[in-house]
Amino acid sequence: MPAFGKFVVIMAVVMLAISLDKACAGDPDMLQDVCVADLTNSLTVNGYLCKKNFSEIDFSSMAIAKAGATNNTFGSVVTGANVMKVPGLNTLGVSMARIDYAPGGINPPHTHPRATEMIFVLEGELDVGFITTSNVLITKHIVKGEVFAFPRGLVHFQQNNGDVPAAVVAGFNSQLPGTQSIATTLFASSPTVPDSVLTKTFQVGTKEIQKIKSRLAPKK
Repeated sequence: MPAFGKFVVIMAVVMLAISLDKACAGDPDMLQDVCVADLTNSLTVNGYLCKKNFSEIDFSSMAIAKAGATNNTFGSVVTGANVMKVPGLNTLGVSMARIDYAPGGINPPHTHPRATEMIFVLEGELDVGFITTSNVLITKHIVKGEVFAFPRGLVHFQQNNGDVPAAVVAGFNSQLPGTQSIATTLFASSPTVPDSVLTKTFQVGTKEIQKIKSRLAPKK
């Protein structure tokens, strides 16, 4: 094959790879105008089955209209407006959430395995950041009216270091982005991660690990 022909083949393969990578950047593309989730059906196929009859109600929700209660361990609460609250989002690849923070409250380090996140500050001010896979911390103090983006899958956090409540609206490129909180994932899983794994990982003793587990254990 002539050199130019080889070059064309290589470029075609590269462009195909780029296209496939972009196609996998969010939820799969939809195959019809709408596919309102049938939340009553226990069968799922990387999403929810489409229900036959739907209305405007399936595309609307007041889920994030009001502030959530922040009287908990972390002083923050996340209220989702995802496919579970808005069935019409099924296959559309988008969702939202509202996050409220008490003074001093934190949305602790966590990841969204299926989505990039962008937040818009409704009220108050926040210190936010994410950590790259090279362990570089990208952090900023953001104020009312400002937006900030957290890349898909990277560990990130938000903290209200002010003396008044704060709130943001978050957008995701997934109908159900998923959340893995680092602390609760490691110390409050069921069954629990073995102490030997955690003591070796964090270079502390068993007593310290047990203390953290007791504090993060689900309330009965």
